[in-house]
Amino acid sequence: MPRYTYQARNRAGEKVNGLMLAEDEEQLAITLRGMDLYLISGKPEKASTPIYITRPVKRRELINFTVHLVTAISAGIPILQAFEDLEVQTTNRVLKKAVQAIMEDLRGGAHLSVALSRYPYIFDQVYTSVIKAGETSGSLDKVLEHLLRYLEWQDALASEIKRATIYPTIVFLSVLLVIGLLLGFVFPRILPVLLKLDVELPLITRIVIAAGNFVHNSWYIILLAAVSFFVLVRLLNARESGRFIVDAVKLRLPVVGTLLEMICLSRFAHHLGTLMGAGIDITQTLSITERVVGNAVIAQAVRETKEKVIQGVSLWRSLQDTGVFPPMVTRMVFVGESTGTMDTSLARVTAYFDREIPAKVKRVFAILEPTIIILLAVIVLTIALSVFIPLYGALGKIGRR
Repeated sequence: MPRYTYQARNRAGEKVNGLMLAEDEEQLAITLRGMDLYLISGKPEKASTPIYITRPVKRRELINFTVHLVTAISAGIPILQAFEDLEVQTTNRVLKKAVQAIMEDLRGGAHLSVALSRYPYIFDQVYTSVIKAGETSGSLDKVLEHLLRYLEWQDALASEIKRATIYPTIVFLSVLLVIGLLLGFVFPRILPVLLKLDVELPLITRIVIAAGNFVHNSWYIILLAAVSFFVLVRLLNARESGRFIVDAVKLRLPVVGTLLEMICLSRFAHHLGTLMGAGIDITQTLSITERVVGNAVIAQAVRETKEKVIQGVSLWRSLQDTGVFPPMVTRMVFVGESTGTMDTSLARVTAYFDREIPAKVKRVFAILEPTIIILLAVIVLTIALSVFIPLYGALGKIGRR
């Protein structure tokens, strides 16, 4: 819905300027007439480039924003007053500007969901859809509490993964650094000594010499290959068919693939529960969920589910037919549909994933950490043996003389 800048007159004949959301100029005039204002002129506001693309609002700031909104609405404070308080308390420049613009829209008679939807880089489709459902059902405070729990779950999951990946990432980078130093700098300086020895170089030494020469003389090829790989992945992700291939490969990765699948299924369960709990119909819920699960393979399964639901097939049967969703999920959805307690069943599914994913994260990185350390030990030992074996052979020859 476009936003119009207008000039009008009140009953006293005074000119009044302002901003208001309206479908067209005719609707603008009708809305103003209900406010005892008579439209003189109105034109759509010129679209400006969003500043939120380069400076997105952090999840924690969005959570704080939602906490304030939930608290204010639950306490019976008018929405406009709640946003006036938010404007004073908000320190993030991007969010503060958005709050100021939303206040203008609210003063112009816009619904909160419509005002928020003008800033998709801050308030995504799930957020605005839940707000809209709350406005329609008259239970905005309850759906906001549900939305807040979902945002806090997202934040907790991201923090858990970030915390678990710090140590393995440091160790992995250390491995790459050690390999580069040994093959690119240390070994080339030892190589002349080995070549002067009057002994036949063993296979392990010849392999390390070849690897060292390649790293030392062709490092730019390695760099180019790494850059090309990332560019190829980006290009594949830019196309739907390519993104499907990349995401399918991710799900088949050893150890990590299962964790990625669990995270995507958890997103599915959380979004399904949040949106259906807010009173949004199942087809719209599945349409939104399809776009936010974070994996093209699972998104396609959600799309197939939606198409079957539209044809009249039950939700649990539609999920089961895709072959993507585990029996635990389809079984709980079946129970929810059969007993009319879908909210409770989906809450149990999300509780299961909330419990299992952190444990899975710890198990995955408990496997990766020693694996990386063993890899580093094997590489260092291989290079050490490639040096000491010919040296030992040369010393043996000297001893026999």
